[in-house]
Amino acid sequence: MNTQALLSSALAGTIVLECGDERGEFAGVLLAGFGAEVIRLEGKHGSNSRRLGPFTTPDRNPEHSLCFSRYNLGKKSVSLEIEHPAAREALVRLAKQADVIVDSGEAATVARRLEFYREMQRANPRLIVCTITPFGLDGPYRDLKMTDLTHLALGGVMASCGYDPQADGTYDTPPIAPEMWQAYHIANEYAVIAITAALNFRELTGEGDCIDLSIHEAVSTCTEVAIPTYIYNGAVVRRQTGRHAAEGRTRPWLRRTSDGRYVKAFLFWGGRDVRVITEMLNEAGIEHDLESESYRELHRRSPSEAQAHFSAMIDRLVASMTAEEVFHRAQAKGLLWASVRYPEENIDDPHFQARGTFQAIDHPELGRALSYPVSVATDGKERVTDFTRGAPRLGEHTLEVLAGVGFSAVEIAALAAQGAI
Repeated sequence: MNTQALLSSALAGTIVLECGDERGEFAGVLLAGFGAEVIRLEGKHGSNSRRLGPFTTPDRNPEHSLCFSRYNLGKKSVSLEIEHPAAREALVRLAKQADVIVDSGEAATVARRLEFYREMQRANPRLIVCTITPFGLDGPYRDLKMTDLTHLALGGVMASCGYDPQADGTYDTPPIAPEMWQAYHIANEYAVIAITAALNFRELTGEGDCIDLSIHEAVSTCTEVAIPTYIYNGAVVRRQTGRHAAEGRTRPWLRRTSDGRYVKAFLFWGGRDVRVITEMLNEAGIEHDLESESYRELHRRSPSEAQAHFSAMIDRLVASMTAEEVFHRAQAKGLLWASVRYPEENIDDPHFQARGTFQAIDHPELGRALSYPVSVATDGKERVTDFTRGAPRLGEHTLEVLAGVGFSAVEIAALAAQGAI
């Protein structure tokens, strides 16, 4: 069996019930990518993410939310109001067949539902429950209100991202946030790791588990060198433009190109990089003194001045080419350089195309296909993740799923009449 077949079906036969809000949807799509049957219980009005843009149509139709589509690939949708009294029997029957429940949202709401999940675990001891909340289900911060951005602020990530100090050397430049929903992505990846570990543990013991995941704790582990620098050196790292945070100011790596773009020119100040860049300057016909005795003397007398002079030569080299030219020429010579791309430029990148990173998925309601990022791994021939369908329409699988756990047409009609579906 090849790698693709192994990974894309690793969780085949695993049934996941996903409840709650958008904070846990990425975990569901990751599990679906590994072959799990993920059933999204999203209520009669649908998930919050159905109302988040961008939309494929001007009328902001919830069925056309690209946010929902991205985070619900390959799932089934059941319009069950999980806290409606009439829904209890449906949840019990679903939980008896399920392997995992993922619930996300405010701690008080999730904790209230957790009591019912524990009852389900008594009926199905193999059931694994994973809750994803801002600070976990206990502790003094439990009920604080948080968003993805405030998690990045409080978790320490935002403080390490920003710009160089001002001209007078003061470090009061404002922090900036990384890309959207990074906090939720970090937490959801941790959740999937914990869930797969619990599934493995269950194979050994036959026992399920209850995982209490804190988004705040997950984010706070991703501050790179900030924590060890403080613990071991007693120092606080400082923000740097387009570079790793560090105790002091480091040399710039971003350089402007002839087409007004930027290149990230990472440098080792050793002999090899100097030789290669000197060679590139010669090939570009740019005058320099890097091979002169005066430069060698400057390097012996004042290495920092020599580095500043060398850096200015690199600026001239980069400014003579477009960003993509610099990227490919530097990489051909083994330099750690890359052009700074806009996100959408990756869609047509030949490397992503060759590896099947993006998958076109048909949307009958739109009459066309949309392209999604679906995989970061391949066996050399096939994508590890290959979704056979896009995100579901609201309630698209309600009848199918309820009938699958033994509900008759009369019982389903009664649930609808009582407002549970």
